[in-house]
Amino acid sequence: MRPIEGEPVPRSGVGAERSAVPPTRWVKLPRSLQRPAIDFFDVLEQRRSRLGGALSPKLLSSVLWHSTLLRDRRPGRFGIDRESRAAPSAGGLHPIRLMVLPLEHADHQGFYDDREHALAPFDDPVLALNRVSIAEMLRTSSGTTLQFAADRALFDACYENAASLLWRDAGALAATICLVATALGVVATPVGRTGEAIVRAAGLPHAFVGAGAVHLGARRPDQTGGR
Repeated sequence: MRPIEGEPVPRSGVGAERSAVPPTRWVKLPRSLQRPAIDFFDVLEQRRSRLGGALSPKLLSSVLWHSTLLRDRRPGRFGIDRESRAAPSAGGLHPIRLMVLPLEHADHQGFYDDREHALAPFDDPVLALNRVSIAEMLRTSSGTTLQFAADRALFDACYENAASLLWRDAGALAATICLVATALGVVATPVGRTGEAIVRAAGLPHAFVGAGAVHLGARRPDQTGGR
């Protein structure tokens, strides 16, 4: 059957590579992780899109760890390893990396590397740009934004018409982060932006493009319901 015009089609005989971001230095995240005993269907029932307060490094560390945890890596079809993680990804590529952008303080901020479980810090203008964006869009000055930076070059090397795959991956990752946050007692809301300007301001390689964001916050005592 002939593919529909614009439908993603795997490329054959490719030798793709993942784009890298050389760190200037690492800021290690806490290794003491939370893993509460909570029923999955309770998590589904409790998930809400909400805003909260400043997020502690321990809670931030736990959300990042559980949302991106690598379960398995094995040879893949495109000449690079196929990865298995909590969120599904086309071809097992997992091309989306996270930029951690707190609004209140800058002690734990930067480009997240799940292998190191650490952050490669950004310059202050990147954080300021995010603060302005979140204030305009969500009307809040508290919490931490996880900006998605997608390795578009990786998808383009492996698929023709790869754009829709990138957005499917972004949606799956956003949902996974929101569910993990809920299980940890953290509030989360997807942000309706690509964040391209923030990705460019961070000086990331041109292969990376903005692909959405999720804003996290500490749950307030009165937050027991929502939309």
